Amino acid sequence: MNSVTTIVHSSVGKKVLMGVTGLIMVGWLTIHMAGHLIMFSGQDAYNNYAHFIQSGFGLEPALLWGMRLFMLAAIGGHIWAAVALTQQNAAARPVAYAAGRQNRVTTYPARLMRIGGMFLLLYLIFHLAHLTAGVLSGSEFAMGGKPWVKEDAYANMIHGLSNPVIGVVYLLATVALGAHLRHGVWSAFHTLGLSDPRWDAIKSGLGNLVPVAIVGGFVVVVLAAMGGVFAPPDPAWHPPAHWLH
Repeated sequence: MNSVTTIVHSSVGKKVLMGVTGLIMVGWLTIHMAGHLIMFSGQDAYNNYAHFIQSGFGLEPALLWGMRLFMLAAIGGHIWAAVALTQQNAAARPVAYAAGRQNRVTTYPARLMRIGGMFLLLYLIFHLAHLTAGVLSGSEFAMGGKPWVKEDAYANMIHGLSNPVIGVVYLLATVALGAHLRHGVWSAFHTLGLSDPRWDAIKSGLGNLVPVAIVGGFVVVVLAAMGGVFAPPDPAWHPPAHWLH
């Protein structure tokens, strides 16, 4: 146990933790983005997908909470490692450094990653309250005055993005996510041992492809919802009776 604690609290251990948790979140984001694209198949198809997830992948509802707790642990570990590394790096700098020298020590991408990470955390809290938990149900500003309905994720998505201001918030968050992924994916591979120059082409390719694919998928869905591309939700839609048992 002591050796594990020592590794985790070392700078290398924190970087590995950031890399592993970051890649876990990339996998989750990829699945999340692909699921959102089902919006183009209509209300029944998207709600079936949402119910499949909410029912614990059609197996056991507790699996959904297991997944949520796992992702919460990954996000928490990622944030802890990032904050701890920032504090550790700051403590290691000589006090006598001039401001210009500090700027060189703390690189622009590193500062951008920290600012972007804080913005994404705030956005995640808003997103979960907005569309996952339905805290803003019925809000004229956030939901177009419509109620949030757990079983009708399709309608929630369209109503939730009916306000252009909300849509722009989602778009800005998606762009920030892309910038975070662009630097993070490359750094994760490097931290986890792919530092040999022979891997540079693969790291560069994935570092570009992953953010573009994830951001592109989310942006298409948000723009389609804002632009009225999706068929309007049927207000008479009801979930199958077996969903409610």
